[in-house]
Amino acid sequence: VFQGRIEPIDTLARNSLRIISDRQTFIDGDGRRQPAIRWLLDVIAKPEIAAEHRVFRIEYPEVLSALELEARKGFRYSYAELEAHKAEIAKEARLARAHESALLSVYQKKMVELEGKLGLQEMLVRSFARPKLRSEPEYRNVDLRMALQEQDLLDQQMPPLAIPPHDNVDAWTTFARAGLRDASQPGSGESTTVPAALSSWQAIFEAYAGDDAQRFNGEVAGYLASLEAGSNAGVDLARTNFEAAFNNFEPFYQACVLYVISFLLTAVSWLVWSRPLNRAAFWAVAFTFTLHTVAVLARIYISGRPPVTNLYSSAVFIGWGSVLLGLLLESVYRIGIGNVIASVAGFVTLLIAHFLAGGGDTLAVLQAVLDTQFWLATHVVCITLGYATTYVAGLLGILYIVRGVLTPTLQPSTGKDLSRMIYGTLCFAIFFSFVGTVLGGLWADDSWGRFWGWDPKENGALMIVLWNALVLHARWGRLVQDRGLAVLAVAGNIAVSWSWFGVNELGVGLHSYGFTEGVLKSLALFIASQLVIIAIGLLPLKWWWSQRRHSAAA
Repeated sequence: VFQGRIEPIDTLARNSLRIISDRQTFIDGDGRRQPAIRWLLDVIAKPEIAAEHRVFRIEYPEVLSALELEARKGFRYSYAELEAHKAEIAKEARLARAHESALLSVYQKKMVELEGKLGLQEMLVRSFARPKLRSEPEYRNVDLRMALQEQDLLDQQMPPLAIPPHDNVDAWTTFARAGLRDASQPGSGESTTVPAALSSWQAIFEAYAGDDAQRFNGEVAGYLASLEAGSNAGVDLARTNFEAAFNNFEPFYQACVLYVISFLLTAVSWLVWSRPLNRAAFWAVAFTFTLHTVAVLARIYISGRPPVTNLYSSAVFIGWGSVLLGLLLESVYRIGIGNVIASVAGFVTLLIAHFLAGGGDTLAVLQAVLDTQFWLATHVVCITLGYATTYVAGLLGILYIVRGVLTPTLQPSTGKDLSRMIYGTLCFAIFFSFVGTVLGGLWADDSWGRFWGWDPKENGALMIVLWNALVLHARWGRLVQDRGLAVLAVAGNIAVSWSWFGVNELGVGLHSYGFTEGVLKSLALFIASQLVIIAIGLLPLKWWWSQRRHSAAA
Protein backbone atom coordinates (compact mmCIF):
# COMPACT_ATOMS: atom_id res chain seq x y z
CA VAL A 1 0.00 0.00 0.00
CA PHE A 2 1.48 3.34 -1.06
CA GLN A 3 -0.02 6.80 -1.49
CA GLY A 4 -3.42 5.50 -0.42
CA ARG A 5 -3.85 2.53 -2.74
CA ILE A 6 -2.88 -1.10 -3.12
CA GLU A 7 -0.48 -1.53 -6.03
CA PRO A 8 2.03 -4.09 -7.35
CA ILE A 9 5.59 -3.58 -6.19
CA ASP A 10 6.51 -3.01 -9.84
CA THR A 11 4.49 0.22 -9.76
CA LEU A 12 6.28 1.34 -6.59
CA ALA A 13 9.61 0.66 -8.29
CA ARG A 14 8.73 2.47 -11.52
CA ASN A 15 7.25 5.54 -9.85
CA SER A 16 10.11 5.86 -7.36
CA LEU A 17 12.79 5.53 -10.02
CA ARG A 18 10.93 7.98 -12.27
CA ILE A 19 11.02 10.59 -9.50
CA ILE A 20 14.73 10.03 -8.87
CA SER A 21 15.93 9.48 -12.42
CA ASP A 22 13.19 10.68 -14.81
CA ARG A 23 13.28 7.17 -16.23
CA GLN A 24 11.82 3.76 -15.49
CA THR A 25 15.05 1.92 -16.27
CA PHE A 26 18.70 2.29 -15.25
CA ILE A 27 22.15 1.20 -16.42
CA ASP A 28 23.87 -1.25 -14.09
CA GLY A 29 27.59 -1.56 -13.41
CA ASP A 30 28.03 -3.81 -16.45
CA GLY A 31 26.48 -1.24 -18.77
CA ARG A 32 23.22 -3.17 -19.23
CA ARG A 33 19.81 -1.54 -19.11
CA GLN A 34 17.76 -2.92 -16.22
CA PRO A 35 14.09 -2.50 -15.15
CA ALA A 36 13.04 -0.41 -12.17
CA ILE A 37 12.07 -3.48 -10.14
CA ARG A 38 15.70 -4.67 -10.13
CA TRP A 39 16.81 -1.27 -8.84
CA LEU A 40 14.26 -1.45 -6.02
CA LEU A 41 15.27 -4.99 -5.08
CA ASP A 42 18.90 -3.86 -5.02
CA VAL A 43 17.93 -0.95 -2.75
CA ILE A 44 16.20 -3.36 -0.37
CA ALA A 45 18.38 -6.48 -0.47
CA LYS A 46 21.72 -5.22 -1.82
CA PRO A 47 22.02 -1.63 -0.60
CA GLU A 48 25.78 -1.54 -1.13
CA ILE A 49 25.25 -2.37 -4.82
CA ALA A 50 22.28 -0.01 -5.15
CA ALA A 51 24.45 2.81 -3.82
CA GLU A 52 26.64 2.46 -6.92
CA HIS A 53 23.80 2.68 -9.45
CA ARG A 54 23.88 5.98 -11.29
CA VAL A 55 20.23 6.95 -11.05
CA PHE A 56 20.13 10.47 -9.57
CA ARG A 57 19.65 12.99 -12.37
CA ILE A 58 21.50 16.27 -11.67
CA GLU A 59 21.82 18.51 -14.71
CA TYR A 60 22.06 22.00 -13.20
CA PRO A 61 25.69 23.25 -13.46
CA GLU A 62 25.73 25.17 -10.17
CA VAL A 63 24.59 22.10 -8.23
CA LEU A 64 27.22 19.94 -9.91
CA SER A 65 29.86 22.53 -9.10
CA ALA A 66 28.77 22.82 -5.46
CA LEU A 67 28.95 19.04 -5.08
CA GLU A 68 32.29 18.84 -6.91
CA LEU A 69 30.84 16.59 -9.59
CA GLU A 70 31.81 16.61 -13.25
CA ALA A 71 29.10 16.82 -15.88
CA ARG A 72 28.73 13.49 -17.63
CA LYS A 73 26.58 12.07 -20.38
CA GLY A 74 23.07 11.49 -19.08
CA PHE A 75 23.71 13.63 -15.94
CA ARG A 76 23.12 10.70 -13.61
CA TYR A 77 25.04 10.02 -10.40
CA SER A 78 25.08 7.37 -7.72
CA TYR A 79 24.07 7.56 -4.08
CA ALA A 80 27.68 6.77 -3.14
CA GLU A 81 28.88 9.86 -5.03
CA LEU A 82 26.37 12.06 -3.22
CA GLU A 83 26.60 10.54 0.25
CA ALA A 84 29.65 12.60 1.24
CA HIS A 85 27.72 15.79 0.42
CA LYS A 86 24.49 14.94 2.25
CA ALA A 87 25.12 17.44 5.04
CA GLU A 88 25.72 20.23 2.54
CA ILE A 89 22.64 19.29 0.52
CA ALA A 90 20.51 19.19 3.68
CA LYS A 91 21.84 22.59 4.79
CA GLU A 92 21.09 24.24 1.45
CA ALA A 93 17.63 22.67 1.34
CA ARG A 94 16.88 23.80 4.90
CA LEU A 95 17.89 27.37 4.08
CA ALA A 96 15.79 27.30 0.92
CA ARG A 97 12.68 26.08 2.73
CA ALA A 98 12.93 29.04 5.08
CA HIS A 99 11.91 31.29 2.17
CA GLU A 100 8.82 31.45 0.01
CA SER A 101 9.04 29.10 -2.97
CA ALA A 102 8.41 31.95 -5.40
CA LEU A 103 11.57 33.70 -4.18
CA LEU A 104 13.89 30.72 -4.54
CA SER A 105 16.62 30.63 -7.17
CA VAL A 106 16.93 27.71 -9.57
CA TYR A 107 19.93 26.48 -7.56
CA GLN A 108 17.92 26.43 -4.34
CA LYS A 109 15.00 24.64 -5.99
CA LYS A 110 17.31 22.02 -7.42
CA MET A 111 18.92 21.45 -4.02
CA VAL A 112 15.51 20.93 -2.41
CA GLU A 113 14.60 18.57 -5.23
CA LEU A 114 17.86 16.61 -4.82
CA GLU A 115 17.33 16.28 -1.07
CA GLY A 116 13.88 14.86 -1.76
CA LYS A 117 15.30 12.31 -4.19
CA LEU A 118 17.93 11.17 -1.71
CA GLY A 119 15.28 11.02 1.00
CA LEU A 120 13.07 8.83 -1.19
CA GLN A 121 15.77 6.19 -1.63
CA GLU A 122 16.62 6.33 2.08
CA MET A 123 12.94 5.95 2.98
CA LEU A 124 12.70 2.83 0.82
CA VAL A 125 15.79 1.38 2.51
CA ARG A 126 14.39 2.03 5.99
CA SER A 127 10.92 0.75 5.08
CA PHE A 128 12.26 -2.69 4.21
CA ALA A 129 15.08 -3.01 6.78
CA ARG A 130 14.92 -5.49 9.68
CA PRO A 131 15.96 -3.92 13.01
CA LYS A 132 19.34 -4.83 14.43
CA LEU A 133 19.02 -5.33 18.19
CA ARG A 134 21.90 -6.40 20.40
CA SER A 135 21.33 -9.53 22.44
CA GLU A 136 22.41 -8.09 25.84
CA PRO A 137 19.26 -7.03 27.75
CA GLU A 138 20.66 -3.66 28.83
CA TYR A 139 21.53 -2.77 25.22
CA ARG A 140 18.53 -4.46 23.62
CA ASN A 141 16.03 -2.16 25.37
CA VAL A 142 17.99 0.93 24.31
CA ASP A 143 18.15 -0.29 20.72
CA LEU A 144 14.45 -1.09 20.82
CA ARG A 145 13.49 2.40 22.00
CA MET A 146 15.64 4.01 19.33
CA ALA A 147 14.20 1.73 16.66
CA LEU A 148 10.66 2.62 17.71
CA GLN A 149 11.46 6.33 17.52
CA GLU A 150 12.90 5.85 14.03
CA GLN A 151 9.78 3.96 12.96
CA ASP A 152 7.53 6.74 14.25
CA LEU A 153 9.54 9.24 12.20
CA LEU A 154 9.40 6.94 9.19
CA ASP A 155 5.61 6.64 9.46
CA GLN A 156 5.34 10.43 9.16
CA GLN A 157 6.83 10.12 5.65
CA MET A 158 3.98 7.79 4.60
CA PRO A 159 6.25 4.95 3.45
CA PRO A 160 5.15 1.90 1.44
CA LEU A 161 3.34 -0.67 3.56
CA ALA A 162 4.13 -4.29 2.68
CA ILE A 163 2.58 -6.27 5.54
CA PRO A 164 -1.21 -6.81 5.39
CA PRO A 165 -3.36 -6.78 8.55
CA HIS A 166 -2.74 -9.84 10.73
CA ASP A 167 -3.52 -11.17 14.21
CA ASN A 168 -4.24 -8.14 16.42
CA VAL A 169 -2.92 -5.65 13.85
CA ASP A 170 -5.85 -4.33 11.81
CA ALA A 171 -3.93 -2.05 9.43
CA TRP A 172 -1.19 -2.38 6.86
CA THR A 173 2.31 -1.76 8.24
CA THR A 174 5.80 -1.41 6.88
CA PHE A 175 8.05 -4.43 6.62
CA ALA A 176 10.39 -2.66 9.06
CA ARG A 177 7.73 -2.11 11.76
CA ALA A 178 6.49 -5.68 11.47
CA GLY A 179 10.06 -6.86 11.84
CA LEU A 180 10.56 -4.64 14.87
CA ARG A 181 7.37 -5.98 16.48
CA ASP A 182 8.59 -9.52 15.85
CA ALA A 183 12.09 -8.81 17.23
CA SER A 184 10.70 -7.16 20.37
CA GLN A 185 8.84 -10.31 21.44
CA PRO A 186 10.56 -12.58 23.95
CA GLY A 187 11.85 -15.61 22.11
CA SER A 188 10.71 -14.07 18.86
CA GLY A 189 12.60 -16.58 16.85
CA GLU A 190 9.99 -19.18 17.76
CA SER A 191 7.01 -16.86 18.00
CA THR A 192 3.76 -18.08 16.48
CA THR A 193 2.54 -14.52 15.97
CA VAL A 194 5.04 -13.66 13.22
CA PRO A 195 2.93 -12.54 10.23
CA ALA A 196 3.24 -14.86 7.26
CA ALA A 197 3.86 -11.90 4.97
CA LEU A 198 6.92 -10.88 7.01
CA SER A 199 8.45 -14.33 6.66
CA SER A 200 7.64 -14.42 2.96
CA TRP A 201 9.15 -11.03 2.23
CA GLN A 202 12.22 -11.87 4.28
CA ALA A 203 12.72 -15.09 2.33
CA ILE A 204 12.24 -13.25 -0.97
CA PHE A 205 14.88 -10.66 -0.08
CA GLU A 206 17.31 -13.28 1.18
CA ALA A 207 16.93 -15.28 -2.04
CA TYR A 208 17.52 -12.17 -4.13
CA ALA A 209 20.55 -11.16 -2.07
CA GLY A 210 21.95 -14.68 -2.59
CA ASP A 211 21.21 -14.63 -6.35
CA ASP A 212 19.12 -17.77 -5.89
CA ALA A 213 16.62 -17.39 -8.73
CA GLN A 214 14.86 -20.69 -8.14
CA ARG A 215 14.21 -19.96 -4.48
CA PHE A 216 13.27 -16.37 -5.28
CA ASN A 217 10.61 -17.43 -7.78
CA GLY A 218 9.33 -20.08 -5.40
CA GLU A 219 9.00 -17.64 -2.50
CA VAL A 220 7.20 -15.08 -4.67
CA ALA A 221 4.78 -17.73 -5.92
CA GLY A 222 4.23 -18.92 -2.36
CA TYR A 223 3.44 -15.43 -1.10
CA LEU A 224 0.95 -14.84 -3.93
CA ALA A 225 -0.67 -18.18 -3.17
CA SER A 226 -1.02 -17.20 0.48
CA LEU A 227 -2.74 -13.98 -0.53
CA GLU A 228 -5.14 -15.87 -2.75
CA ALA A 229 -5.91 -18.39 -0.02
CA GLY A 230 -6.33 -15.90 2.82
CA SER A 231 -8.51 -12.88 3.41
CA ASN A 232 -5.80 -10.96 1.44
CA ALA A 233 -6.63 -7.66 3.16
CA GLY A 234 -8.54 -6.19 0.24
CA VAL A 235 -5.93 -7.14 -2.35
CA ASP A 236 -7.47 -7.79 -5.76
CA LEU A 237 -4.74 -9.94 -7.29
CA ALA A 238 -6.39 -9.91 -10.72
CA ARG A 239 -6.27 -6.13 -10.72
CA THR A 240 -2.70 -5.83 -9.40
CA ASN A 241 -1.49 -8.47 -11.88
CA PHE A 242 -3.26 -6.55 -14.64
CA GLU A 243 -1.57 -3.32 -13.52
CA ALA A 244 1.84 -5.00 -13.61
CA ALA A 245 1.13 -6.27 -17.15
CA PHE A 246 -0.08 -2.76 -18.11
CA ASN A 247 3.19 -1.30 -16.81
CA ASN A 248 5.28 -3.75 -18.79
CA PHE A 249 3.37 -3.26 -22.03
CA GLU A 250 3.53 0.58 -21.77
CA PRO A 251 0.57 1.17 -24.14
CA PHE A 252 0.89 4.95 -24.19
CA TYR A 253 4.52 4.72 -25.28
CA GLN A 254 3.51 2.29 -28.04
CA ALA A 255 0.73 4.68 -29.07
CA CYS A 256 3.20 7.59 -29.26
CA VAL A 257 5.36 5.66 -31.72
CA LEU A 258 2.35 4.66 -33.82
CA TYR A 259 1.05 8.24 -33.94
CA VAL A 260 4.41 9.35 -35.37
CA ILE A 261 4.23 6.59 -38.01
CA SER A 262 0.68 7.67 -38.89
CA PHE A 263 1.79 11.27 -39.33
CA LEU A 264 4.69 10.24 -41.58
CA LEU A 265 2.34 8.18 -43.75
CA THR A 266 0.06 11.21 -44.12
CA ALA A 267 2.99 13.51 -44.96
CA VAL A 268 4.26 11.14 -47.64
CA SER A 269 0.73 10.86 -49.06
CA TRP A 270 0.91 14.56 -49.95
CA LEU A 271 3.87 13.78 -52.21
CA VAL A 272 3.12 10.41 -53.80
CA TRP A 273 0.41 7.73 -53.87
CA SER A 274 -2.01 10.12 -52.26
CA ARG A 275 -5.12 7.97 -51.97
CA PRO A 276 -3.61 4.61 -50.83
CA LEU A 277 -1.19 6.18 -48.36
CA ASN A 278 -3.87 8.45 -46.95
CA ARG A 279 -6.16 5.47 -46.36
CA ALA A 280 -3.26 3.55 -44.81
CA ALA A 281 -2.63 6.51 -42.50
CA PHE A 282 -6.31 6.60 -41.53
CA TRP A 283 -6.33 2.93 -40.56
CA ALA A 284 -3.03 3.35 -38.74
CA VAL A 285 -4.55 6.18 -36.70
CA ALA A 286 -7.69 4.11 -36.12
CA PHE A 287 -5.60 1.19 -34.86
CA THR A 288 -3.58 3.47 -32.59
CA PHE A 289 -6.78 5.09 -31.33
CA THR A 290 -8.07 1.63 -30.43
CA LEU A 291 -4.88 1.01 -28.44
CA HIS A 292 -5.26 4.45 -26.82
CA THR A 293 -8.87 3.62 -25.91
CA VAL A 294 -7.95 0.25 -24.42
CA ALA A 295 -5.24 1.95 -22.34
CA VAL A 296 -7.72 4.54 -21.02
CA LEU A 297 -10.19 1.78 -20.15
CA ALA A 298 -7.37 -0.15 -18.46
CA ARG A 299 -6.60 2.84 -16.24
CA ILE A 300 -10.30 3.08 -15.35
CA TYR A 301 -10.27 -0.60 -14.36
CA ILE A 302 -7.06 -0.29 -12.34
CA SER A 303 -8.09 2.86 -10.47
CA GLY A 304 -11.84 2.22 -10.27
CA ARG A 305 -12.29 5.87 -11.25
CA PRO A 306 -13.58 7.80 -14.28
CA PRO A 307 -10.96 8.58 -16.95
CA VAL A 308 -9.89 12.03 -15.68
CA THR A 309 -8.70 12.42 -12.09
CA ASN A 310 -5.47 14.48 -12.34
CA LEU A 311 -3.34 16.46 -14.78
CA TYR A 312 -1.71 13.34 -16.21
CA SER A 313 -5.00 11.63 -17.00
CA SER A 314 -6.40 14.89 -18.38
CA ALA A 315 -3.60 14.97 -20.97
CA VAL A 316 -4.26 11.35 -21.88
CA PHE A 317 -8.01 11.98 -22.23
CA ILE A 318 -7.61 15.25 -24.15
CA GLY A 319 -5.45 13.34 -26.60
CA TRP A 320 -8.07 10.61 -26.85
CA GLY A 321 -10.86 13.10 -27.57
CA SER A 322 -8.73 14.97 -30.10
CA VAL A 323 -7.86 11.79 -31.99
CA LEU A 324 -11.52 10.75 -32.06
CA LEU A 325 -12.51 14.10 -33.54
CA GLY A 326 -9.67 13.90 -36.07
CA LEU A 327 -10.89 10.49 -37.22
CA LEU A 328 -14.45 11.83 -37.56
CA LEU A 329 -13.20 14.75 -39.66
CA GLU A 330 -11.20 12.42 -41.89
CA SER A 331 -14.20 10.12 -42.30
CA VAL A 332 -16.18 13.07 -43.68
CA TYR A 333 -13.61 14.98 -45.76
CA ARG A 334 -11.03 12.27 -46.68
CA ILE A 335 -8.28 14.76 -47.57
CA GLY A 336 -5.68 13.82 -44.93
CA ILE A 337 -6.28 16.78 -42.63
CA GLY A 338 -8.11 14.67 -40.04
CA ASN A 339 -5.19 12.23 -40.05
CA VAL A 340 -2.74 15.05 -39.36
CA ILE A 341 -4.84 16.47 -36.54
CA ALA A 342 -5.34 13.06 -34.94
CA SER A 343 -1.71 11.95 -35.13
CA VAL A 344 -0.23 15.28 -34.02
CA ALA A 345 -2.73 15.76 -31.18
CA GLY A 346 -2.32 12.17 -30.01
CA PHE A 347 1.47 12.35 -29.98
CA VAL A 348 1.76 15.79 -28.37
CA THR A 349 -0.74 15.11 -25.58
CA LEU A 350 0.85 11.76 -24.71
CA LEU A 351 4.22 13.50 -24.67
CA ILE A 352 2.80 16.10 -22.26
CA ALA A 353 1.40 13.24 -20.16
CA HIS A 354 4.87 11.66 -20.05
CA PHE A 355 6.36 14.81 -18.55
CA LEU A 356 3.45 15.18 -16.12
CA ALA A 357 4.14 11.63 -14.87
CA GLY A 358 7.48 12.71 -13.35
CA GLY A 359 5.88 13.40 -9.97
CA GLY A 360 5.18 9.74 -9.20
CA ASP A 361 2.01 7.67 -9.20
CA THR A 362 -0.42 8.78 -11.91
CA LEU A 363 -3.18 6.72 -10.26
CA ALA A 364 -2.72 8.09 -6.74
CA VAL A 365 -5.73 8.53 -4.46
CA LEU A 366 -7.62 11.80 -4.97
CA GLN A 367 -7.96 14.73 -2.64
CA ALA A 368 -11.19 14.53 -0.65
CA VAL A 369 -12.78 17.45 -2.50
CA LEU A 370 -12.36 15.54 -5.79
CA ASP A 371 -13.37 12.13 -4.55
CA THR A 372 -16.86 12.10 -6.05
CA GLN A 373 -17.48 9.56 -8.79
CA PHE A 374 -20.57 11.23 -10.28
CA TRP A 375 -19.01 14.66 -10.74
CA LEU A 376 -15.74 13.17 -11.99
CA ALA A 377 -17.69 11.29 -14.62
CA THR A 378 -19.76 14.31 -15.69
CA HIS A 379 -18.20 17.71 -15.00
CA VAL A 380 -14.56 16.69 -15.43
CA VAL A 381 -15.18 14.60 -18.56
CA CYS A 382 -17.26 17.37 -20.17
CA ILE A 383 -14.79 20.13 -19.38
CA THR A 384 -11.91 18.01 -20.65
CA LEU A 385 -13.74 17.31 -23.90
CA GLY A 386 -14.21 21.08 -24.12
CA TYR A 387 -10.43 21.44 -23.87
CA ALA A 388 -9.91 18.76 -26.52
CA THR A 389 -12.33 20.17 -29.08
CA THR A 390 -11.04 23.73 -28.62
CA TYR A 391 -7.50 22.48 -29.14
CA VAL A 392 -8.55 20.64 -32.30
CA ALA A 393 -10.05 23.85 -33.66
CA GLY A 394 -6.78 25.61 -32.82
CA LEU A 395 -4.74 22.91 -34.58
CA LEU A 396 -6.93 23.27 -37.65
CA GLY A 397 -6.31 27.03 -37.51
CA ILE A 398 -2.55 26.46 -37.32
CA LEU A 399 -2.76 24.10 -40.31
CA TYR A 400 -4.72 26.70 -42.27
CA ILE A 401 -2.14 29.41 -41.57
CA VAL A 402 0.96 27.27 -42.11
CA ARG A 403 -0.30 25.78 -45.38
CA GLY A 404 -1.47 29.18 -46.61
CA VAL A 405 1.67 31.18 -45.79
CA LEU A 406 4.47 28.66 -46.12
CA THR A 407 3.21 26.31 -48.86
CA PRO A 408 1.35 26.63 -52.15
CA THR A 409 -1.06 23.82 -51.23
CA LEU A 410 -3.93 25.78 -49.67
CA GLN A 411 -6.34 25.75 -52.58
CA PRO A 412 -9.63 27.65 -52.21
CA SER A 413 -11.56 24.39 -51.84
CA THR A 414 -9.13 23.14 -49.17
CA GLY A 415 -9.40 26.45 -47.33
CA LYS A 416 -13.19 26.18 -47.33
CA ASP A 417 -13.02 22.63 -46.00
CA LEU A 418 -10.66 23.71 -43.22
CA SER A 419 -12.95 26.60 -42.34
CA ARG A 420 -15.93 24.24 -42.12
CA MET A 421 -13.93 21.90 -39.89
CA ILE A 422 -12.98 24.75 -37.57
CA TYR A 423 -16.55 26.00 -37.38
CA GLY A 424 -18.04 22.58 -36.68
CA THR A 425 -15.39 21.78 -34.08
CA LEU A 426 -16.00 25.09 -32.30
CA CYS A 427 -19.70 24.25 -32.08
CA PHE A 428 -18.80 21.07 -30.21
CA ALA A 429 -16.26 23.00 -28.14
CA ILE A 430 -18.70 25.59 -26.86
CA PHE A 431 -21.24 22.87 -26.05
CA PHE A 432 -18.83 20.78 -23.95
CA SER A 433 -17.12 23.75 -22.31
CA PHE A 434 -20.44 25.42 -21.39
CA VAL A 435 -22.10 22.24 -20.08
CA GLY A 436 -18.90 21.31 -18.22
CA THR A 437 -18.72 24.73 -16.60
CA VAL A 438 -22.36 24.59 -15.48
CA LEU A 439 -21.84 21.11 -14.06
CA GLY A 440 -18.78 22.44 -12.24
CA GLY A 441 -20.93 25.14 -10.67
CA LEU A 442 -23.41 22.52 -9.52
CA TRP A 443 -20.56 20.50 -8.01
CA ALA A 444 -19.26 23.64 -6.28
CA ASP A 445 -22.72 24.30 -4.88
CA ASP A 446 -22.90 20.72 -3.63
CA SER A 447 -19.40 20.77 -2.08
CA TRP A 448 -18.82 24.38 -1.04
CA GLY A 449 -22.32 25.82 -0.81
CA ARG A 450 -21.97 28.32 -3.65
CA PHE A 451 -22.41 28.00 -7.41
CA TRP A 452 -19.77 30.54 -8.41
CA GLY A 453 -17.01 32.25 -6.48
CA TRP A 454 -14.74 33.81 -9.15
CA ASP A 455 -12.13 31.21 -8.32
CA PRO A 456 -9.17 31.28 -10.82
CA LYS A 457 -10.06 27.82 -12.17
CA GLU A 458 -13.70 28.85 -12.58
CA ASN A 459 -12.59 32.00 -14.35
CA GLY A 460 -10.37 29.93 -16.64
CA ALA A 461 -13.30 27.70 -17.63
CA LEU A 462 -15.44 30.78 -18.25
CA MET A 463 -12.69 32.24 -20.45
CA ILE A 464 -12.93 29.22 -22.77
CA VAL A 465 -16.73 29.51 -23.02
CA LEU A 466 -16.57 33.25 -23.72
CA TRP A 467 -13.78 32.90 -26.26
CA ASN A 468 -15.57 30.18 -28.20
CA ALA A 469 -18.73 32.28 -28.11
CA LEU A 470 -16.77 35.31 -29.37
CA VAL A 471 -15.33 33.37 -32.29
CA LEU A 472 -18.69 31.93 -33.32
CA HIS A 473 -20.42 35.31 -33.06
CA ALA A 474 -17.66 36.92 -35.09
CA ARG A 475 -18.30 34.34 -37.79
CA TRP A 476 -22.09 34.62 -37.61
CA GLY A 477 -21.88 38.41 -37.79
CA ARG A 478 -19.48 38.17 -40.77
CA LEU A 479 -16.85 40.11 -38.85
CA VAL A 480 -14.32 37.48 -39.97
CA GLN A 481 -14.05 35.13 -42.92
CA ASP A 482 -12.06 31.92 -43.27
CA ARG A 483 -8.66 33.40 -42.42
CA GLY A 484 -9.99 35.38 -39.44
CA LEU A 485 -11.76 32.29 -38.12
CA ALA A 486 -8.47 30.36 -38.27
CA VAL A 487 -6.57 33.12 -36.44
CA LEU A 488 -9.18 33.36 -33.69
CA ALA A 489 -9.20 29.56 -33.32
CA VAL A 490 -5.43 29.61 -32.71
CA ALA A 491 -5.96 32.16 -29.94
CA GLY A 492 -8.29 29.61 -28.34
CA ASN A 493 -5.21 27.45 -27.67
CA ILE A 494 -3.97 30.18 -25.34
CA ALA A 495 -7.24 30.36 -23.42
CA VAL A 496 -7.38 26.58 -22.95
CA SER A 497 -3.73 26.28 -21.94
CA TRP A 498 -4.13 29.00 -19.34
CA SER A 499 -7.21 27.32 -17.89
CA TRP A 500 -5.57 23.87 -17.99
CA PHE A 501 -2.20 24.82 -16.48
CA GLY A 502 -1.86 28.55 -15.87
CA VAL A 503 -4.39 29.04 -13.09
CA ASN A 504 -2.82 26.15 -11.15
CA GLU A 505 0.47 28.01 -11.00
CA LEU A 506 -1.17 30.93 -9.14
CA GLY A 507 -1.43 28.74 -6.04
CA VAL A 508 -4.62 30.43 -4.86
CA GLY A 509 -8.28 29.49 -4.76
CA LEU A 510 -10.08 26.26 -3.98
CA HIS A 511 -8.71 24.60 -7.13
CA SER A 512 -5.00 25.12 -6.38
CA TYR A 513 -4.29 21.39 -6.22
CA GLY A 514 -2.71 21.01 -9.66
CA PHE A 515 0.56 22.94 -9.28
CA THR A 516 3.36 21.42 -11.30
CA GLU A 517 6.95 22.64 -10.97
CA GLY A 518 8.44 23.93 -14.22
CA VAL A 519 5.17 24.28 -16.13
CA LEU A 520 5.09 28.09 -16.12
CA LYS A 521 8.14 28.43 -18.39
CA SER A 522 6.80 25.85 -20.84
CA LEU A 523 3.40 27.56 -20.78
CA ALA A 524 4.98 30.93 -21.57
CA LEU A 525 6.92 29.44 -24.49
CA PHE A 526 3.78 27.81 -25.84
CA ILE A 527 1.79 31.03 -25.60
CA ALA A 528 4.62 32.90 -27.35
CA SER A 529 4.56 30.34 -30.17
CA GLN A 530 0.81 30.79 -30.61
CA LEU A 531 1.20 34.57 -30.73
CA VAL A 532 3.84 34.17 -33.44
CA ILE A 533 1.48 31.97 -35.48
CA ILE A 534 -1.31 34.51 -35.01
CA ALA A 535 1.03 37.28 -36.22
CA ILE A 536 1.92 35.19 -39.29
CA GLY A 537 -1.77 34.61 -39.94
CA LEU A 538 -2.35 38.38 -39.92
CA LEU A 539 0.24 39.05 -42.63
CA PRO A 540 -1.23 40.66 -45.76
CA LEU A 541 -2.56 38.10 -48.22
CA LYS A 542 -0.01 39.18 -50.82
CA TRP A 543 2.64 37.54 -48.61
CA TRP A 544 0.76 34.22 -48.49
CA TRP A 545 2.42 31.72 -50.84
CA SER A 546 -0.84 29.95 -51.64
CA GLN A 547 -2.60 33.24 -52.32
CA ARG A 548 0.16 34.39 -54.69
CA ARG A 549 0.06 31.11 -56.59
CA HIS A 550 -3.73 31.12 -56.81
CA SER A 551 -3.74 34.75 -58.03
CA ALA A 552 -1.08 33.97 -60.64
CA ALA A 553 -3.04 30.94 -61.86
CA ALA A 554 -6.20 33.01 -62.12
